[in-house]
Amino acid sequence: MKTFARTLLFASGLVLLAHYLPAGYWLLATKLRRPPIVYYSCTEKEFMFFRYTNLTAIRMDAHGKVYEREEFERILPLDHWMQLLRDGKLPDAIGGVTLAPEALRRERLSFRIKPTMIDTPSVNLTPLLDADTGRVRLEMPEDFMRLGSTIEFIHAQTNVLEREKSALYQSAFKAAGFVFPATVMGGNPSTMKPYDEGYFVADATSATFHLHQLRGKPDIRRVSSLASPEDKPKWEALKPLYFHVQEQDNREVHTIIVDKTNQAWFVVGKNYHLVPIPLKNYNPARMSLVVRGDLINRLVTATGDDYVEAVVLDRNYGLVDRYTEPLVPRAATPAGKLARAIFPFTLRFDDVSSGYLGVFPEFGSSMALAVNGAFLAALLAWLASRKQLSLSRLPEILAVAIGGLYGVILAILMPKPD
Repeated sequence: MKTFARTLLFASGLVLLAHYLPAGYWLLATKLRRPPIVYYSCTEKEFMFFRYTNLTAIRMDAHGKVYEREEFERILPLDHWMQLLRDGKLPDAIGGVTLAPEALRRERLSFRIKPTMIDTPSVNLTPLLDADTGRVRLEMPEDFMRLGSTIEFIHAQTNVLEREKSALYQSAFKAAGFVFPATVMGGNPSTMKPYDEGYFVADATSATFHLHQLRGKPDIRRVSSLASPEDKPKWEALKPLYFHVQEQDNREVHTIIVDKTNQAWFVVGKNYHLVPIPLKNYNPARMSLVVRGDLINRLVTATGDDYVEAVVLDRNYGLVDRYTEPLVPRAATPAGKLARAIFPFTLRFDDVSSGYLGVFPEFGSSMALAVNGAFLAALLAWLASRKQLSLSRLPEILAVAIGGLYGVILAILMPKPD
């Protein structure tokens, strides 16, 4: 019984040490590591960067030339136009494009898609705003939409199913050719936006539909039927994984789609033009996607732990320039290599890409097995020299064999058997 109790105690200790010891190690060993922030100069026709060395920000170009703040802002006029306007240094035009303050503000685009946005499950209750109430501002509805094997509306205060409205929308979905259940849905359930784009929804066949509510009535259409003839085959072949809707002042981009092949797409214009974003190494499970747009260009950057890729597109979404840069991932740093050698495994209790709780193991390198073996041989030799190599010592032996350094710490701290 005592041996069994000590075995449970050692097992609990291994779980706790495998979580807290690596966390403490990285708290002390890691340095501030930030990937570069990528810009594109429409005047110099080259990429510019914010690079970080610990807490120091360095402004430089692709050739390594370092710039002072004011000079950096001057060669990125569309990113710093408000400061240049205040200082009286904003050019009147660039490349024949007039830099009017109102147009500069209106044509700014900003999107960010993080892995957590794609991987985290969402609650299947969302408000369907009315895009055309006749009021100046958008208003939050009194009910919530639940879309799955059917479409239902639940009154928020009473929690009562609104059967008449649910039946109206169910009929509209079926009339549009929607095949239940819905598989993917994306929208922006907020009133803090210039207009309401509604929701993009993929049905059981992966066909994409655009849903609005207009003066209390459903408006749902299959997007392929709204697209131009040259785009229709693309829409029919598309298998959406994620819709990102974020309304912008110029109303140019309906949504950004990430499909099941990791290809990202812009959906732009009145005819829902489907534009592939020409990134070569974008992985939505590990990389953040950032889109910044202005009067002249669209800059798309995909950033992960080990890689940065950026593409510049013109206003017609033609490729202008491309930049790639490998980064040193944490595991490849000296501290990372040491951690993989001394920690045979690490336990995380939250998922990196979603934040959900669970048990997520990360295993060390092959060197960790050799370290475990060395610790085990040393323990066995020490027990044999003291003539204590017995069944009562089995918990220590197993802990060191499995946990290496964790087991050694537990063998030192745990009470010895009688």
